[in-house]
Amino acid sequence: MANTTLVALFKEKRDAEAAVRALTSAHFDSARLGVVGPGKAHVQAFGKMALAGVGAGTVVCGILGVGLGLAMAGLLPGMHAWLPGGWFVPLMFGLTAAAAGALAGMLISQSVSRQDALYYEEEVEAGRTLVTVISEADRAETARRILLQEGAFEASPIDAPIQKAS
Repeated sequence: MANTTLVALFKEKRDAEAAVRALTSAHFDSARLGVVGPGKAHVQAFGKMALAGVGAGTVVCGILGVGLGLAMAGLLPGMHAWLPGGWFVPLMFGLTAAAAGALAGMLISQSVSRQDALYYEEEVEAGRTLVTVISEADRAETARRILLQEGAFEASPIDAPIQKAS
């Protein structure tokens, strides 16, 4: 059966602890419950991730582009030229591939840094307490209801829109 991860935010740590007790009494496995207290979150350095992605994409794709250019220009032993131009061909292939790699690296590195994760990390840094529950999909709504009853001002499955308490 598929599992669902729920995330809930609490203004007070005591409410989060009460929610964990309520979930445990409702037979949710305590090993699958998590609590992150105020100020304990680590906000990732997204700029560093982007720089690493750009650097890796540029180097890897640049090398591949030069290799392809060498083959296309017939500059490798045993190969005939498919494109005229001598050393200009691998240079242009390398530059083009490096530029494409830089763009791809930046986009991939930024897609890893999900907006929701940043939101929850900022909330914890601002003094909220985060509770996570990994449950079977058919019990996720029960867990969500318990979290909201115990004072969560937000509780939702991690891949669903944030659902505020009414």
